[in-house]
Amino acid sequence: MTNFIEHKGGAERAVICPVCKESFTCGLSSTCWCATRTVPAEVKEYLADRYETCICSTCLDRLIEQAGTGESA
Repeated sequence: MTNFIEHKGGAERAVICPVCKESFTCGLSSTCWCATRTVPAEVKEYLADRYETCICSTCLDRLIEQAGTGESA
């Protein structure tokens, strides 16, 4: 995502996705997998309103795709 937390040392952390409950790795930096995604503003707002942590790539990609087709989350 274009919004990320820059973490000194670039340490990755294991996170549980609040949407699907799957475990994934968060890079906590501009080199994280999410930095490769273009996330529409409406998806960023949706996530910020609902979650305090990252979501997994599968869930993020699904939300991005739904936004592109006009589907609601």
